[in-house]
Amino acid sequence: MKIAIDLTSLSYHLTGIERYALCVTQEMLEIDQSNQYVLIFRNEIHKELINYVDGKRVQAEILHGNQKLLFFQIVIPIALYKIRADKYLFFAFPNPILFFNRNIYNTIHDMGRWDMPNKKKINLFYFKTSETIGLKRAKIVFTVSEFSKSRIHELVHKPKDKIVVTYNGISNNFSLSNVSFSEVKEKYELPDDYIMFLSTLQPRKNLKLLVEAFSEIQDKVDYDLVLIGRKGWQLDELIEKYQLCNRLHFTGFVADEDVSAIYKNAICFVFPTLYEGFGIPPIEALSMGTPVISSDSSCMKEVLREQAIFFKNNDKEELKKLLLQLPKLSESMPRELDEYQIENYSYKKTAQIVLSTISDN
Repeated sequence: MKIAIDLTSLSYHLTGIERYALCVTQEMLEIDQSNQYVLIFRNEIHKELINYVDGKRVQAEILHGNQKLLFFQIVIPIALYKIRADKYLFFAFPNPILFFNRNIYNTIHDMGRWDMPNKKKINLFYFKTSETIGLKRAKIVFTVSEFSKSRIHELVHKPKDKIVVTYNGISNNFSLSNVSFSEVKEKYELPDDYIMFLSTLQPRKNLKLLVEAFSEIQDKVDYDLVLIGRKGWQLDELIEKYQLCNRLHFTGFVADEDVSAIYKNAICFVFPTLYEGFGIPPIEALSMGTPVISSDSSCMKEVLREQAIFFKNNDKEELKKLLLQLPKLSESMPRELDEYQIENYSYKKTAQIVLSTISDN
């Protein structure tokens, strides 16, 4: 069987969606030694997959193009038709609108376009159209939580037996890092005692709530707030407004190998998100022995189970109370993943589910 996997998204910044595509592909190539693979890249083979490409069992198709829309909707479909694979896997974004095949397997990580639409109407129309077509056209849809599965079924009426849950996991690059905290402390000018937040800094992550809550209690606590991630939209003014008195630390992007050390030394990881399909950062924090405070939005109770303390979604006063009580609370808060999470939040497990699903369907 010839399996084509679209990995063109790996040429951009690796967020959770791209990391899922990369790690699931790696695990599939490790597990499955019998099928033939065609990995599709933009401009060059991704460095973490180059050793798998042997030109025989695993081949690479390198495409070129600068304009995103034309590249995804014209260049990729032309290449896909030429490959003539038995199965076509899309792990980051759904298949191009102009690609038709009865063996398409799409991944939709969440239904945020519907549940949390932004104000850019043209972009919203394009992505909702693309995802709707992808959901309808796919033989099987993979998604990363029962919550997202339910929303896909409710909003687009995809039959539940055609939606398969494949959880996110923790990257090996992240979990195997041995970088010391003294190195990253100096590199990113971090304080000794801090709570932290990590994600792309965009509105639905609700960073504003955390920053405002911390600013209102900062004189009553002995720890600082560290924010990790690339700046998203609408947040420049927020960062500028509260980056005062050296209590708020904005690092920008941090490499996986450095992030693990920052997690390990944090008093707590705080996740005020308004909406998620899964939510990888709090799982990473727990895997590093760091307790978690999270909003109870969307899938967070499903994913974190009993391993976190929750506050009501978007409730600043409740979050402030938890932050004030944190020194005492942290003594009894969970600091590890439970057995279910360890078993299921694994890219190896996800790869096994994907392989089984495409073999049976």
